Amino acid sequence: MQNKRYKTVFVTFALAVCLCGCAKTTDEEKALAAFSSSIAGFTSNIKEAHEQINRLDTTQADSPAELLEILDSLDEEFAKLAELSVPEQYLGIEALADEASLNMSEAVSYYHSAFEAETFSESDADVAYQYYKRAMTRIEYIGYILAGGEIPENDHVTIHEETNDSNIIDRWFDDEDEDAETASE
Repeated sequence: MQNKRYKTVFVTFALAVCLCGCAKTTDEEKALAAFSSSIAGFTSNIKEAHEQINRLDTTQADSPAELLEILDSLDEEFAKLAELSVPEQYLGIEALADEASLNMSEAVSYYHSAFEAETFSESDADVAYQYYKRAMTRIEYIGYILAGGEIPENDHVTIHEETNDSNIIDRWFDDEDEDAETASE
């Protein structure tokens, strides 16, 4: 019994020491924790929205209004993502988040046009879906980056690191010229 009490006291002491040491987090660690929490919230909200969309009963007259409401909330989530303060090690996702938000806003706008017209506009819905796919592709790329993975080569994406290089535009065009030569061979 006394041995159990010593273990309890030791564990309590160890926990107290750990908490005291952990309380001294740096601003960078706090920013990373806030960013991580925001990304987790975004991911959770996106998954919930997709589940809601998949549960829609399209035979119901109010399903288009429900869909638009879900899409509006998705648009808000994407806008929040684009506004996040990104830690230094993930600065590469900032532009992708902005692009994802712009594409989602365009998708939602076209979906509203498609469903709110006197007659359903299939062409607007098609354009909306293309913007939606672009937004989700950027989210997929963000996921690759956050996980430390590589974006698959078959997606034809080149990530250029930002440098203070006055000839960066020339380098970009050289990459395109090489791609064009490879394609013509």
